[in-house]
Amino acid sequence: MDRYTHFEDLSNEIFFEIFDYLQALEMFTDFTSLNKRISSILQSIPLRIIVLYNHSRRQVDFISSHLTFHAHQVILTNIYYKICDYTSVIDLLFHRHNFTNLESCLLVANSLPTKVENVIKLIKTLNKLVSFSIRAPNDYTISTIDKCDLTQIMLMHKSSVHSIELDYRYDYMDISNYTSIPSNLISLKLHLSGSPSAVSLYSILSTSEIPCILHGSVFSLTYDLKL
Repeated sequence: MDRYTHFEDLSNEIFFEIFDYLQALEMFTDFTSLNKRISSILQSIPLRIIVLYNHSRRQVDFISSHLTFHAHQVILTNIYYKICDYTSVIDLLFHRHNFTNLESCLLVANSLPTKVENVIKLIKTLNKLVSFSIRAPNDYTISTIDKCDLTQIMLMHKSSVHSIELDYRYDYMDISNYTSIPSNLISLKLHLSGSPSAVSLYSILSTSEIPCILHGSVFSLTYDLKL
């Protein structure tokens, strides 16, 4: 008699490989409560949360309900501020959960206004964050005060971060007053506003090679730091 291999017969190592290709919503939807063994594996794997504009509030609430016991496993978030039904995903998830082991964070500020108060509070508590990116398709989605607070925190207080992308216009005169940049920073992308003749790159970073692309009166700067 032929012997069939069932899904549950796979080794734990294969399950780890499978789950590495899935985001949190897919894993919670397809594998939660399948059996005790799978539930045990789900307790020990890294999680990646991806919430795009076309997700629904029901899906976000579903993710959140499972994060009650899994938030510490989240290592990556890729989140739109608001989804198609205008739910504020960032406020909802970051207010409910503490992502203490978060390593990579991408936020898209796609709504006016985008309040990043909860994000700023979260960043202050993250000791394992390696990569942070926030993108504002519309320059007015993030307030000037929030831009100032977020930029200051990322450039002066997060020594663990290796990669920073702040894709919103920020006044050069404010950033030029910063006295230090984390020494282990490898990649830094900024969008500075101001007169090209007034912007001094070397007053921001003491590095010899800084690629710079000029678009009208706004600098789009990409720093590749060679330590």
